[in-house]
Amino acid sequence: MATPPNPSPTPDLSTTATTDGDTPADPLAEGLQALLNPSIRTTAQKLSNVYLAQQELSGELERLVSQLQRYLDTTEPPVLRATVLKLADMRKRLVGVNTALHALQTRINRVYLQLSRQRIPGGF
Repeated sequence: MATPPNPSPTPDLSTTATTDGDTPADPLAEGLQALLNPSIRTTAQKLSNVYLAQQELSGELERLVSQLQRYLDTTEPPVLRATVLKLADMRKRLVGVNTALHALQTRINRVYLQLSRQRIPGGF
């Protein structure tokens, strides 16, 4: 028994079942089959195309991963330690400046509050 060259995920709907060999089993079933066969074949073909495209994409991704791995294995990473240390130092300075600005803002708010109390007689 030979297998078909391109097995389809959907059954072959081109043949109709018969009860005695010459007459169709059910005219309604045959009519529905004739109506749905083109849609089913089109859908099966599109699904097959999507599957092939996914296989191709998978192959390309594997190739890209192997090239990137080879690149990582053959190249040295750039020296970043000095830059990271500079950034950490700048962060410390920025935190210090922000703390000083916050303290200054608090002082300005207190002075403003005192001035507003002095201008309003009987104020809080």
